Amino acid sequence: MEKVSIIVPVYNRRNLLGRCLDSIAAQTYRPIELIVVDNGSTDGSLEFASEWGSRHVAPDFSIKIIEEHQKGVCLARNKGLTLATGDFTLFFDSDDAMRPELIERGIAAFRENPAISIVCWKCEIHKPDGTVRIPPFYPERAIECHLIHSLLRTHGYMAPTELFRSVGGWDISLLCWNDLELGMRLLLKIGDKSGYESIPGLISDISEVLVDIYQQDESITGRDFSSKEGLWEKSLAKIRKEIDQSDCRQKDYLLKIIAYREMILAAHYQKENRPDLASGLMEKVLKEYDLTVLQKILFKLLFKYTARGGRGAWKIIYYQLVISCRGSGPR
Repeated sequence: MEKVSIIVPVYNRRNLLGRCLDSIAAQTYRPIELIVVDNGSTDGSLEFASEWGSRHVAPDFSIKIIEEHQKGVCLARNKGLTLATGDFTLFFDSDDAMRPELIERGIAAFRENPAISIVCWKCEIHKPDGTVRIPPFYPERAIECHLIHSLLRTHGYMAPTELFRSVGGWDISLLCWNDLELGMRLLLKIGDKSGYESIPGLISDISEVLVDIYQQDESITGRDFSSKEGLWEKSLAKIRKEIDQSDCRQKDYLLKIIAYREMILAAHYQKENRPDLASGLMEKVLKEYDLTVLQKILFKLLFKYTARGGRGAWKIIYYQLVISCRGSGPR
């Protein structure tokens, strides 16, 4: 039987951790290895996890409660990855919950097609105001969907443990959108091995909700963009570099997606009353990326549209970008 390692970093989530751990204990699949990495909590999270673990450990449900004193969620995840002994690994956040059949469904997908590299599923996001949404889910256009909609979000997929290790784990220098960057490295890795046209065939998708994500008023990345100005851009810059250095035949198209994301980020700065940040980033996009005159006009219009509260900007520009990059468009 394949063993699955579940790595959960924790920082001051004592009041929410029980829901997460209980959902892992309720999984219909075994064997599971749970690795909880406390990242310097001061609210009793470590003590709660240790006590919970002592009550739930079993021969087919091993539990490791460890500490990573150096602050940083990516450091905590990487420490867990070094200790993982499972055939597959799933990273999870301490304030969210798995539905009972998650691991069982993931393993079934790997067994059905041993050639696949990643299994992903839908997530339902619960906002603090009580509303819920399911992010767009287009695994047949994996790279594009990931760059636009974070297909491989932290909670949204499982992969062989050695695949995570082969790309170096999480980038500890990135404090925002680090799951976006890791997911891109994974997709580029499997693309390098197989030819990019076969990426959809290497990803198995489960088209139902298997994870509940509970957004918190206080989160690691925050609830606005301008308070972490520069950190978002750093992650996008690293992804841009990785794409540019790859042999991906979609390169031109993917770089234009990064340009689009930077322009939308600029629009969010504008919406948050930071025109200084917005104008600088917008000018950078228009100057640095290989955009046609029409694309520059569309990007400016989308900037205004998003800054005024408009949603769904990607749907507006998608087909123009596909047409302009025909021959290297989405797979």
